[in-house]
Amino acid sequence: MSEFDPARIRAVVFDFDGTLAETNIDFALMRRRVLEVVERWGLSDRIQPRRYILEIVDDAAALLEPEDAARLRAEAAEAMVQVELLSTSTACPYPGVPEALAHLRACGRRVGIITRNCRVGVASVIDRHPLDHEVLLTRDDVERVKPDPEHLHLALEELGVSPAETLMVGDHITDIETGQAAGAFTAGVLTANTTREQFEEIGADLVLDSVADLVGLFCSEE
Repeated sequence: MSEFDPARIRAVVFDFDGTLAETNIDFALMRRRVLEVVERWGLSDRIQPRRYILEIVDDAAALLEPEDAARLRAEAAEAMVQVELLSTSTACPYPGVPEALAHLRACGRRVGIITRNCRVGVASVIDRHPLDHEVLLTRDDVERVKPDPEHLHLALEELGVSPAETLMVGDHITDIETGQAAGAFTAGVLTANTTREQFEEIGADLVLDSVADLVGLFCSEE
């Protein structure tokens, strides 16, 4: 892959939770609720409980016949949404994020959001605090969520931009893995728990203190 050049970037695609907004979702509680669903279906001893939460649901569903798998997925989805809404209904974007996205759009960059969060949870934030974007793909909108590169590829199809012209931005290692697998450039944001050293170790092209730093990178001539 060629060296990162801001002038060649046409689209910036963001993770949501921990990158654009501070939601403080209780993922430990969400995991417990999902594991309770798995237990009700008698599958606890057949899955790995420390997997990512959505992958736990996939693993459990794969052990069932299609009709039962759909019921388990529906029960797990409801449990996850209830936990998400406990936080997202009062969550806010990080300082400077709405302005940064507006600046990026104004200086000619396409803006997308891809997230493992549910659509109703994301909507509960951006309906109150609008964020300028063209594409939003939540876990409800795709079959395979990030770090599967399909999540990003589908967003780029809607934006009409190639991966080589894209910067994927997120607060988690999986966001970097997603961008790299899709063939995009990547930026880690130090707004959550991932450290600069961890981002550098995995090979992120940029490490930023906040999303607002992108304005100076892409809109310096504004």
